Formats: sequence, C-alpha cells, structure tokens
Amino acid sequence: MTRSHYTGRVAVVAVAALACVLCGQTLAADPRTVPQPRQEDTAARPHLGEAAPVEPPRIAPPQAGSPIFSSRELVVPTGLRLLVFAPHPDDETLAAGGLIQRVTARQGAVRVVFVTNGDGYVDGVRSEVRRTATSRSDFLEYGKRRHLEAVRALDHLGLHASDTLFLGFPDDGIDDLWAGHWSRNRPYRSPHTQVDRPPYVESRNPKAEYAGADLQTEIDRVVRDFAPQWILMPDPRDRHPDHCTTGVFVLEALRRLRHEQPLAFTQVRVLTYLVHSPDYPASPAWMKGLVGAGVGGSGTAGPLLSTTPWFSLALAPPELEAKQNAVSEYHSQVQVMKTFLAQFMRPFELFSELGEPQIVVVPEEYAARFRHRR
Repeated sequence: MTRSHYTGRVAVVAVAALACVLCGQTLAADPRTVPQPRQEDTAARPHLGEAAPVEPPRIAPPQAGSPIFSSRELVVPTGLRLLVFAPHPDDETLAAGGLIQRVTARQGAVRVVFVTNGDGYVDGVRSEVRRTATSRSDFLEYGKRRHLEAVRALDHLGLHASDTLFLGFPDDGIDDLWAGHWSRNRPYRSPHTQVDRPPYVESRNPKAEYAGADLQTEIDRVVRDFAPQWILMPDPRDRHPDHCTTGVFVLEALRRLRHEQPLAFTQVRVLTYLVHSPDYPASPAWMKGLVGAGVGGSGTAGPLLSTTPWFSLALAPPELEAKQNAVSEYHSQVQVMKTFLAQFMRPFELFSELGEPQIVVVPEEYAARFRHRR
C-alpha cells in the first residue's frame, strides 16, 4: 500500500525522538505512530480489568512568557458551542484540556467526538496482556478500556458521558478510508480487530461500514446536529495519518455544509491542534517544521496552510492541574508513553485557525490525489 502523501510513519519516530532530546527527555516517540504486525493467539488471555496504578505525567516546569512563539490570545466567549474531534481517546485532553474547561466554565456546551476507540495500538495492547502475541479479542477489549478511560478523563474537565460521541472507526486506518476504501462496496477491514464496521455498543452507528463515504456521512451528521460555533479538529499538517486525515474529513464536511446551508455554517470558526509534529511542543523549532508543510507533512496545500495564524490559551493553575488529572485517567497510555504525554503538561495550549480558503481548497486538493477512491 502506497503512502507517498506522507513523510512516513517511521519518520515520526525520528522527529519525535529529536523533540525529546531537545527538551531533555528520553522517550523515542509516541509509539502509536509505528505500525506493528498483528499476531493471532489462542492462548488464555488475562482479563483487561482495572489497570495497576501508574504514576501520572508531571506538569512541565513553568517557562518564561506564555507560549514559545509569538501568537495571538485566544478569547473564549460566554455560552460558546464547541465541537471537538479526537482521532483517539486522549488527543482531546492533550491538545485542548484547558480549552474544554474554559468553555464549560463560561456556561458553554462541548461535544467531544472520538473517531476511533484507539484499538489499534499494538504496543499498548501487548503491555496490557503482558505478552507479545495478541489476538483480535485483545484489541477489542483494549478499545473498550480506552472508551471508559475517556469518559473518566472528561469528567475532570467538566463533561459527562452524554457530552461524547464514539464513532468506532478503525484506529490506524482513517487514511485508508480516504485513499483506498471510500465506497461501501469495498470496506476496510482492521488488521487489529478484524472487523469492517464499528464493533462497540457505544458506537454512534453500528451499521456503518468502514468506508470513507460512511465516515463522511457520520461527521456531516455530527456537525449538522450539534450546530457548533467553533470546531476544533486535528491540524491537517499533523504527521500521524489518523490525525491529518480526520482533519481533512472534517473540512470536507464543513465545506459541504457551507455550500448547502451558508447562513447556518459560514460563521463557524475552525481551530486546529497538533499532537504529532517535529519538535512539537518541546522546542521552538517546531514552527520552522511547519513552513511549507501540507497535509500529513506532504506538499499538498502546503503554501495555503502556511498562512494560518496561531493563537495561545494561557491556563490557570487549577486548569492545568485538572488537565493533568484527566491525562492520568488514561492508564493504558501513561504506562507506555508517560514522557511523551508529559510534554503537553504546559501552562498554555496552542491552536491554529483555518479560514475559507483552507476549508475549500484543502479537501479538494487532497481528494485530487485519490480520484480512484470513489
């Protein structure tokens, strides 16, 4: 399978390792970005119940000034309706745990949409079952665990289970839906869970296929039903395929809705966040890595994305503490990537804003690379 539109998942390991070196840490990278072979196993499996206590990621030392580069202040109005898209459980807290709290504290409404249950993280599953060989049941149980962790994490941020939506699409496969499995006639099958549709009882639409058309339909419905004033989504320049492609799917939904109902959706503000990008957020060098970068780090729409402004949200100590407590609920992640998660425990959050040109052009240019997918 060709992924020429990305710099490569292995490259993510190298750049993330550099980020950790620059900030004096020793973790190689976020292991979620490294594809691993699946191994079937019929041996008895330990029950994936409550995880053993894990030391939470520590809050980063205070830094001079607010963020590590010049940006505008993000002002959160009262009564805001914020719709957050997270490719995996924990992305919403890492990138926007402070923003979510700020919106709820100002009598706003937040809906968090988890595109996947994070059930394709091989190293995480192996850590849970304490053996190398894994089965589809292990991955499904892992997806259930991450769902429960997400609900507990968001409770620290002022949200309830009713404020979440779990779509149940394939972890480590969102780019495959866009590029090669758009039609319901040719659904994608997860190499981890061995299913071709959402397998969880909490999934919004269990009848959906693992097809790009179905994911697009689900995202369209979510945006239409919630009628947000702000949408927060993964930045298309994020180097993780699930992240950047989720961002493109959301932009395509908004592009369609603006065309169909301009009065309702033209004024929606679109903010983005990074999780996987060279040197982010550990070193000021991350901004240079975005210059000219397009979708997934490719050249697609790079010049246009380079024009986006950045905003910073300074977090008060109680907000940062609540964010740390929320991250600590993700036991399955903390036990395998605590140092990576700790990089996001900083007294500010950063967001880029996309305007009409990016909303229209980015999905069109990216789709042009895969015309065969329809």
